[in-house]
Amino acid sequence: MKYIEYPLYAEGYVNHFLTTGVYTQVQQFEKATLSGRVNEWLKKGFSIHENPCRKEFIAKRQADLPPYLDLSMYEMGEEVEVFGEKKPLKFYAPFGNIALEESGFYYKPTYLRTYSYAVIQAQKNETVEFELTTCGGMTLWVNDELVTDFIPFTRNMVKSTRVLVKVKKGENKFVICLDDLAERDTDYYFRLRRIGKAKLTVLIPVSDEVRTEIVTKTEKMLDNICFEKEAYISEPVKLLMNNFSVRPVDFRLTITPGEFIEKMEKSFKLIQHRDYQLRPDQQMIPLLHSDELIPGYYYFSVEVDVDGIILKRKIGTQLVRKEFLGYHEEKLADRKRHALETVIQYGVNNVYKAAALFKLERDLKWAEEIILEELEGVRQRKDCCDFHFVIILYIYKTFHGLLSVRLKSEIEDAMQGFRYWIDEPGDDVMWFFSENHALLFHVCQYLAGQYLPERIFTNSNRLGREVEKSGSKLLDAWFEEFFKEFITEWNSNAYIPVDVLGLGTLYNLTDKESDLHKKAKKALDMIFYALSINEHKGAIMTSFGRSYEKELKGNYNAGTTSLLYVAYNAGYLNRAVIGYISLVLGDYEAPKEYEKYMKLTGNQQLIHQNTQGFEQHVNLYLYKNADVLLSTAVGFKPYQPGYQEHIVQATINETAQVFINHPGESHTYGSGRPNFWAGNGVLPLAVQHKNTSILRYKIGEENRIDYTHAYIPLCEFDRYIGEKNVIVLEKDGAYIGVYAHNGLSIQETGPCKYKEFISHGRENVWVLKVERSCNYENLDDFFKEFKTLKVSVKENVTVLQENKDTYLLEDNNEFYVNGQTVYQYPLTVQGLIDWEE
Repeated sequence: MKYIEYPLYAEGYVNHFLTTGVYTQVQQFEKATLSGRVNEWLKKGFSIHENPCRKEFIAKRQADLPPYLDLSMYEMGEEVEVFGEKKPLKFYAPFGNIALEESGFYYKPTYLRTYSYAVIQAQKNETVEFELTTCGGMTLWVNDELVTDFIPFTRNMVKSTRVLVKVKKGENKFVICLDDLAERDTDYYFRLRRIGKAKLTVLIPVSDEVRTEIVTKTEKMLDNICFEKEAYISEPVKLLMNNFSVRPVDFRLTITPGEFIEKMEKSFKLIQHRDYQLRPDQQMIPLLHSDELIPGYYYFSVEVDVDGIILKRKIGTQLVRKEFLGYHEEKLADRKRHALETVIQYGVNNVYKAAALFKLERDLKWAEEIILEELEGVRQRKDCCDFHFVIILYIYKTFHGLLSVRLKSEIEDAMQGFRYWIDEPGDDVMWFFSENHALLFHVCQYLAGQYLPERIFTNSNRLGREVEKSGSKLLDAWFEEFFKEFITEWNSNAYIPVDVLGLGTLYNLTDKESDLHKKAKKALDMIFYALSINEHKGAIMTSFGRSYEKELKGNYNAGTTSLLYVAYNAGYLNRAVIGYISLVLGDYEAPKEYEKYMKLTGNQQLIHQNTQGFEQHVNLYLYKNADVLLSTAVGFKPYQPGYQEHIVQATINETAQVFINHPGESHTYGSGRPNFWAGNGVLPLAVQHKNTSILRYKIGEENRIDYTHAYIPLCEFDRYIGEKNVIVLEKDGAYIGVYAHNGLSIQETGPCKYKEFISHGRENVWVLKVERSCNYENLDDFFKEFKTLKVSVKENVTVLQENKDTYLLEDNNEFYVNGQTVYQYPLTVQGLIDWEE
């Protein structure tokens, strides 16, 4: 038997396997209602809303151990059958992941099962301790004997246990079954870590013809791929690969949008596969021209076949169409028309495109086909179907006379059979408890009941007029909370557009004198007030209450960017349709008086402070001028475990930006919440005064990741100077200074090459400062001043700079500048504006 060998060091992870991939079974459970308060999960954790179907699943699984599957009997590539489904046994390479991970998104409750296998070679007979960590359940067999069936099944929450394993001298067969019930976004992985000092080696069996040295070299090559830029604007996309081989290397590229779109392959060719050959010693390969794909944030998966072993590595970047950046029409009607044309030409084949087709009276047959296909997801109650159902109801009402008899009937059937809220029974995994989903469900309930007042709605057994009344009450309650607390997931590029989708649709379909119409307008006005305050160079690039990497790095293509374009001619048109579709279908106009907060010029600068969110849980501070912006969530849950909150950001433009976080996982392109860049494993104590932010981190020993890091894409700046624990950066007349008390170490390999600066240590202090270049002779002058920063870290943190302010950050969250308190939190949602000319 031939093996690929990987040393297993003390406290190291077994993360190379032969694996089957994921077998799935869609599940049905007894229908049940839910209880809980919208947004409360953001304070107490999403586990407080455990779906009853999970309890039923756990009860069944506890009595039903997965069958043992001896994968040593199979060769790589040979099909393994589970649940009547056949999958080839494949090689799993981690590429920075310490786990075997198959996380994903499932629209319906689905049972997942995965088998994995590796051989552990021991130098002698002994008992070895292993730590088992999982999101899901983890069943371990060693040498055909059951060791443990560890099944916490705490949805998306990591749990660990330790076991003692008797290993014999020589080869030991480890078989692991990972299983779980998937409910929408599903973290699904296991980690196997050895404890102690035993001399062990991981062996992966392969056929005799496999050139093992080429496999390990190829794995290293893929581990180090990177893009030279963070955005490609109508230009060739080039990938740095650094071929080690004296022979050409063939590889396949799979290109996938950052957002998951179901039925992408069928409805719009967003997923692409391309084949390439890398010449001997070639360092860089042009992949395509960026305009060959419709704009967006994309993941590029590079796949190399070495003697039947498939190695696959994912990396992401943003593609921008230059012509979109030039669209700046002064008239709102022209921008709306342009947006509708863009939806039709570049949008995915979903109900948003169907609505645009109806609005412009184009190809109505095609529009109906799209809607009929989308209705299937509504009937099946797939998670996120509320995002589309709300526009189907808009089409039903607005274009009723243009619809076929069949389409009207099927929409009405869908209305009557839908589950609108948690007080109705269901066995689906639709998510009700976030602000944006709750709004859309309430709008759908109100509208559907209004349209079919005398019909029986089968899921609630209520007449339509009762459904309408219930929806109206729920909307009133939603607005009451919204006006008091505003957006809980503050500034979020991902979720503000969804709020606008619901509010805009309600605005479009209600009588102008009605109470709900007026409330929808007030809520939209509040959103556009916040967008105008936080806008910088046409985008929202600030602290966020909920973030994803594709939004953090994809500012040209964000939904808020296109909202600013439609509303104020301030952003850029893109294919983030979900936010602007309801605006371009209706007659809402954002208040013109907010335009003064955007596109600052000359010496103008603005400071905004406010308090918002669930039970007013976040205090926000923003500083901006014409050249640069700095934004911080002040004192937000310091030293507590984080989720997807993005605490601090310094921004010059859409790509020249800096942010700091404690990684939620070590895998660069993992799917955790938090992950490598989006969110924090442990939140800092953060403060800001004018153009300076200070972050203090305290990371407990229980957290595996013992460093913090900064996203600083050097390729996107004109010039930079660095020394020990300081780096300063220049772009377009603005400077950003970054200080880390424990020092800065640049990442020189891998996807984050020259874009990541690491600062080691569980306790650390970071300082971010933004400046205009006109205040200094040059960047060297700014560097000379900034490196005089003196930071004292004891029980409290003192930051002082020669001839500048002195900051005192007390560990109880008190903050003083030159001995004076500077905050008046808590404030109102609208907050305070300090405006200087």
